[in-house]
Amino acid sequence: MRNIKLLILLCVVAFSACQSDKSVKLGFIYSTPNTERYIQEANFFKEYAEKNGATVYVEHGDGDENIQYQRAIELFDMGIDGLAIIAVNANTAAAIVREGHERGIKVMAYNRLIKNSEVDFFVSGDNVELGKMMVDEIIKVKPTGTAIILGGDKYDRNAVGLSTSIHEHLKPHIESGNIDLLYDTFIEDWSDVNAAFELEQFISLSGQVPDIIFAGFDGMADGCIKALEEMGVEKPVYLSGQDATIDGVKNIVAGKQQMTAFHPLKEAASQAAEVMLMLVRNDSKVSSLINDTTNNGQIDVPTLKVPSIAVTKENVDQVLIKEAKFYTREQIYE
Repeated sequence: MRNIKLLILLCVVAFSACQSDKSVKLGFIYSTPNTERYIQEANFFKEYAEKNGATVYVEHGDGDENIQYQRAIELFDMGIDGLAIIAVNANTAAAIVREGHERGIKVMAYNRLIKNSEVDFFVSGDNVELGKMMVDEIIKVKPTGTAIILGGDKYDRNAVGLSTSIHEHLKPHIESGNIDLLYDTFIEDWSDVNAAFELEQFISLSGQVPDIIFAGFDGMADGCIKALEEMGVEKPVYLSGQDATIDGVKNIVAGKQQMTAFHPLKEAASQAAEVMLMLVRNDSKVSSLINDTTNNGQIDVPTLKVPSIAVTKENVDQVLIKEAKFYTREQIYE
């Protein structure tokens, strides 16, 4: 009898051990493989989470909200415990949140807020500070002149927030008469081609070449630079950007673009993975990582904002090569 009881006890302990060792399963589904930083962030998220006891499945939506929804469902069917999403569509992705919650799965919005849903958490950059950074860095080198604003896609909350911040921080310079804002628009898909077309149309119709272009993204800035070169514009035009793309950084080194905002992708993605692990493990310490809230039309979403760093010709080596080790010297100066 004693042996039987001992055997039962051992079985219970073994069963409990198996249960406690059960790996957490997480999903990361980004919007499109056409944006290199999203691929990098997915990999950083996966690397951190798997070092901390999770299994991570990475997918993308191929730029299509319906494909993203279907792939999210497939991840749910695989039995994941939590899902991080860079939404293709900030509105329709609410259906993914609802479906996940019906199955008891935690859902995090990453980079793009998911609207009108009870999404569990939001990890993003700080668009208010980003707009201020762009204005400050450009005004530092070009305090007077004409300007246009080319924001990102108007259906992207990040684009709207960034454009609003640029306006807010540019306003004192406009009111003082130092800056004359000639034009302001959004660029579909944050596209370099669309940005180039919009700039060409503006110059052709107005007959004016702006002194400053606040471009919302390095790719858009690059499109503008190529358009200006093709149009034979010789005067200097001062451009902003963000994401520290390799083309953007090369343009900065060449003096064709004045600044970009470097988002510490590894830090942001790793912190997102840390938050997700805490959420699925019901760790109350997750509250210590919240530094803001963001209203998505339905709730105030607990938010972690990760600050960006202004990169200029003067500090590109220090920030991107020495500190972040984001690029090698050969990549930038080849």
